[in-house]
Amino acid sequence: MKKVFWGAGLFLLVASLLLAAFFFVTENRVIYEGDELAVTIELPALFTIMPPEKTERTVENTIDESHRVHIELFGAKVGFVDITERTLGNGSTFLFERFENNSWLFFPATVVVSGLEDPEFTSWNPAIIEHEYHDVFGMDPTVNPFGTLKSSDFELLQSNVYVSKKMQTDYDDGTSSHLRKLSKEVRDLEISGNTLVKKFWLQPLQLAESWAMISEKPLFSSTASEEEWIDHSLNNQTVQLNWLTTDGPYTKLPFSIEPSSKMGYGRAIGRFEDDEALRWNQKDPSAFHETMILNSRVNLLYYLAEFDGSRWPTEYTSTWLKNAYEVTAPYVDTRYNEYVAFYLDETAKLYDDQIEQNDLAVETYADYLLTQINAEQTLPTASGFLIVDYFDEDDQTPLTHASLNHELGGLKILLQAYGDTENKDYLEAAESVTSGIEEFCQDAGGWIRENGDLWYQARPDGTFSGDDYPQLTLLDLLETQLLLEKLGMERNAYFDDMIDSKLLYLEEENIELIEKVTILME
Repeated sequence: MKKVFWGAGLFLLVASLLLAAFFFVTENRVIYEGDELAVTIELPALFTIMPPEKTERTVENTIDESHRVHIELFGAKVGFVDITERTLGNGSTFLFERFENNSWLFFPATVVVSGLEDPEFTSWNPAIIEHEYHDVFGMDPTVNPFGTLKSSDFELLQSNVYVSKKMQTDYDDGTSSHLRKLSKEVRDLEISGNTLVKKFWLQPLQLAESWAMISEKPLFSSTASEEEWIDHSLNNQTVQLNWLTTDGPYTKLPFSIEPSSKMGYGRAIGRFEDDEALRWNQKDPSAFHETMILNSRVNLLYYLAEFDGSRWPTEYTSTWLKNAYEVTAPYVDTRYNEYVAFYLDETAKLYDDQIEQNDLAVETYADYLLTQINAEQTLPTASGFLIVDYFDEDDQTPLTHASLNHELGGLKILLQAYGDTENKDYLEAAESVTSGIEEFCQDAGGWIRENGDLWYQARPDGTFSGDDYPQLTLLDLLETQLLLEKLGMERNAYFDDMIDSKLLYLEEENIELIEKVTILME
């Protein structure tokens, strides 16, 4: 009996010592030291933090220097921590942190950022804003970044910590759909003296990510300017990109995704380009917005490189597209790719002092469209064709529809590429798309409906369907006509007919024209 008692006591003692080692005895290691800041990780002493491994990558004139430490338990790798310093063309830097738990263990972690020199703190969440439930993606519980810390030599904007789990669905053709399930946004960061402390728990197979923007110049032109942006972003949730990583921003996704999750977040191509920062920086220039714009370019260029430098696919499956046309990730959305290409070339011109652009993005995407035309991803007409809206990696996937706004977007890409290069392949493709728009279903009245509005899409069965956007397609028609004139070509008569019909329809419906439309019509 005594042996049993002493055996049980010894077991409890060992268990208590292990528990104490796990929770109360810690190991620290500095994994990054920069000019201003250092980053230290603190873990239970049972874990071994290996020395940092350094790697570097560049795009244009931006340098990413990554510091990775592997974490081991009794000699087995259970995870890693990455600190990536990204130095942009304007001199601003990002520090991206990623802590990945690749094991089935639960463990706590503390990350300490030191070197802040008695910072002045401004919260970017001075109020709690209740946002309405969205019919497409529900509620996005994420809030603004943690806030700014101002020292004598630099200013820093710190994010919250995003704890998530990777989700993946694999398909028979070897492709897969990728997204994240957000588990928690850690907002209770601590400022203690000259340090910033982030504490969190990682469950099995979870990862935690955060970022900081650092600038030797003030991030905003004035306190009032910063306060105005804070208020704007608090009340307009989608204008601020909160969850940034070295691989791009993660934003809330619709419910119609695979794998399925109501808390699904992903790298949505339509959210990579920071149009709000671009617009805001034109009216109130700041280091913050300029840095967000430059970083968005870097993210898009790295993402492009992930897919052989030819396109920007969507990496998660839309169940709507899958059910309608069997399209799965990765697939190309022609509209978003057009937006990205124009955004990259526009920002390269606007910020030419900070950017060393290697290739025109419009030409890159135009080349990809030519490959899809050659692969017959089109709806043919008598002397032309329409390029379908979506295509994936499987050549057996049925053709999707071709919507008018997507067609005009692709037409603008091909025309602009011709204007930039005088390559007649682009012009010939543009003329074929123009003929496709003019000819599709003309015996049934074409794109102009009986009520004067326009049809939304051309279907593979040779019919039209769907209601047009209120003014998006009108904007595309106006931009296409202006581009034709800029290139020394004649306006398209049928496009003018559609413009006139749409304007009359909007007038009859008492719908006020948006500012972008009125400006183009002046």
